[in-house]
Amino acid sequence: MKSILALLSVFSLFAFAACSHTPEPIAGAYIVSEVNGTEVETPEPIRVTYTGENFVGKGPINNWSVPVNEKGIIGMGFSTKMAGPPELMQLEGELLAALDGGLVTARSDGVIVITKDGKDVVVLTPVDPTMTVGTPSPTAIPSNEL
Repeated sequence: MKSILALLSVFSLFAFAACSHTPEPIAGAYIVSEVNGTEVETPEPIRVTYTGENFVGKGPINNWSVPVNEKGIIGMGFSTKMAGPPELMQLEGELLAALDGGLVTARSDGVIVITKDGKDVVVLTPVDPTMTVGTPSPTAIPSNEL
């Protein structure tokens, strides 16, 4: 009897482990927090909207958009071609290069992480633009602080 109970316990453990799921990225407003492991510090936050089918961004200089396929892989996007301070142009180039070909993943706290070769290359922090209903994410940045 004990061996049957032990066997059922082991089976249940594997069954529940197989049912666990990875958090899905949530469509909404985000800001770019990190690019290639470096915290992003810009005069204005780099704002990004995730629709489930693409990321649409503003900044640090240009407007840009990158598609996301059904497997969560980011494709080649496009951007406007305005000039700006060299350091911001470099950051924007690094951001778009990091996004291209990346895999969209999510953490349980709502943060979206773009990975390449198993490394985090872009981290997007959720922003609740209204903060008028519900409980904001613990990682959300209130809109009055943007």
